[in-house]
This record gives sequence, structure tokens and C-alpha cells, in this order.
Amino acid sequence: MKRALLLFFAVVSCQITYAQDKPVLDKEKLLEYYQTQKYTDAAQYLQSVFTEDTQDEKEISQLAYANMMAGKLPEAEKNYLKLLEKQPQSLPVLFSLANINLRRGQDEKAKNYYMDILKIDSTNFTVYKQLASLNKGEMNIAKVVYLEKANAINPTDADVVFDLCEIYFKSNFFDKASNILEPALSADSTNLQLLKMKMPISMAKKKYDESIQTGQKILSYGDSSTFVLNNLGKSYFFLLDYKNALKSFLAIESKSMDSETLYYSIGLSYRGLKDYKSAIPYLEKAIQEGISTKIASYYGLLGDSFENVNKNTEANASYKKGLQFENNGSLLYNIALVYETKLSDKKSAIDYYEQYLKTINDKEQPKLIGFIKNKITELKR
Repeated sequence: MKRALLLFFAVVSCQITYAQDKPVLDKEKLLEYYQTQKYTDAAQYLQSVFTEDTQDEKEISQLAYANMMAGKLPEAEKNYLKLLEKQPQSLPVLFSLANINLRRGQDEKAKNYYMDILKIDSTNFTVYKQLASLNKGEMNIAKVVYLEKANAINPTDADVVFDLCEIYFKSNFFDKASNILEPALSADSTNLQLLKMKMPISMAKKKYDESIQTGQKILSYGDSSTFVLNNLGKSYFFLLDYKNALKSFLAIESKSMDSETLYYSIGLSYRGLKDYKSAIPYLEKAIQEGISTKIASYYGLLGDSFENVNKNTEANASYKKGLQFENNGSLLYNIALVYETKLSDKKSAIDYYEQYLKTINDKEQPKLIGFIKNKITELKR
């Protein structure tokens, strides 16, 4: 009996000692770590206070959160999974696990956690928005479905409305795009992202006055981007207001934006004002922009190909076509050579050799100049 009492007191003594030795969580210290965003320090501190195999849900939750905020994602996931076993219906835990997997590039696992959330809460806006972003590709059917569900729950979220409007617009569903855009703009009338979306939708519905009004509003907020000016110009143009159309298009040109479409639009605007003299250089620029800088070399290759199958007339026709796009010395030489060696037309050969001479640099290629001059002399005999 005496031995049993001694053993009892020994056990109790050990428990008291352990309780006294076990660190006590300093909440103020932990709060300071969080407030100063020293999450790594917070995680290390909690690990020094709690045992590694703790089963206390509050302790596990604190460890999980601190590790997640510190970027120690594998450790955070381990803690949250332990919590999930104890709280399988916990939305915060499921959201945290989804977030961790997103950050680790595990999109499919994240999707699974979001689907688990929907089984518990089928009207969760954030989940539908995240699932939409996880389904890549603009015309992805699942993406559209999730965006539509998110929009039905929260019709004023600008990000969802913009993404959905963009899909509707590209699918030519202009009325649907307009219908979801208006509530979002009513809630946030100065949202530039939504206002920029409204311009092309208004134009597609031939509401050019509305597009102009929207464009002027955007300009008043300091956004004079090419996108806005271009849509403004087009809207004015369709209303036959060539003066304002020209003003918008010229504002784009002042930004040094070379573009076939821009020059064409400016040219047409001048024509609308019956200023044909001013229209000419812009229409010429539009033609130049529309032509590849390599087209002369393409005709050169085409001519050479004709030569190699002994179609010499066709070869020279191709070389000459190339000259319409660039005064290319190689093309002039090739034409002269074909006339001389294959078509026996000395007069034409001399003409093109003389043109070729004008493209040669006197200082850099004196030997070549001498060679061509000798050729011309021989052909004139």
C-alpha cells in the first residue's frame, strides 16, 4: 500500500512539472508578429509553443494560418488537412486548401476543393469566380457557365462582368453583353474597364452617339489611349462627322502609331470633308503599310524560279513587278542579265544595266562599276 501511494504521488508530480514546463502562448507577442507581418517568426514561435502532434483544433488552426502566411505551403497544407479530418464541412479550411493548391500550381486539386465547397454552399460567388478563372480559354463552355452563375449572384462585380461581356461580344451576343454591363456601370459609373467595354458594344448596336458619349467620359478621366481614340473616331465617322473623326484619328497618329487601318481611316475622313489633296498622302501611306517590306524579294525569288525552268519572259515580268515595290539593284541586274544572255535584247539590257549603275555606291564598289560599264560598252558595239 505504501509503495502504491509513492507511485501515485510520483505520477502526479511529473504531471505538475510537465504542466509547469509547457510553454504558455503569449497572445500579445503573436499579435505583434501578425501586425508587423512577420509571419515566419509567428510560425516559428507557435512551433516552439505547441507540440508537433497536437490534436487541439485551435492550435492546429493557428499553425496552419501562420505557415500559410509565411509561404510555408507544404507545412500549411499538412496542418489544414489535419483540420479537415476533424472539420470536413468547414468552408474556411476548404478555401485555405484551395488557395494553397492554387499557389502551388495544383489547379486540379484546387478545383476539387472548390467543388467540395459548392456541395455545402451552392450559392458561393467567390467559388464560381475562381472556377471561371481556372477554366482557361475564352470560349471554354465551363468558364462561361461559371461566369454566368457568378454574375447571377453578384451582378455588380466588375471583373466578372468584364470577362463575360468580352465573351458575349466576341460571340456577337451584343444585347446580352449590354444587359449585364448596365447594372455594373450603375454601381460604378467611373470604372474605366467597364466604360471601355461599353464603347465597342454600343458601336456594334449602332448606338454611335452612346459610344461617343462614353468615349468623351473616358477622355475626361485622363485616358486618351489609342483604343479610346480609335473607337471615338469610328463612331464619329459612322455619324458622318468627318471633322471630329479626323481629330480623333490624327490624335492617334501623333502618338507615332503606324497602321494601315489608321492611315486609311484618316484618308477616308479627308475624303468625307472633300479635302482630296490631304487624303492622297494618307491613302498612299495606307497602301505602303499594307505591303510587306519583303515583297520585292519574293518577286525576286519568283523570277529566279521562272529562269530555272527556262521561262525567261515570265522571269523578267516577275523581276519588274518587284521593282514596283522597291528600287532593288539586284532585280535591275537580273533583268539586264536575262535580256542580255537569254532574250538577246541588247537595247533593253543596256537600259537596265544603266539603271543598275545608279544604285551602286561609287566609293564602295569601284570594281563592280567598271565591270558593268565594260558590259555596256560591249553591248553597244
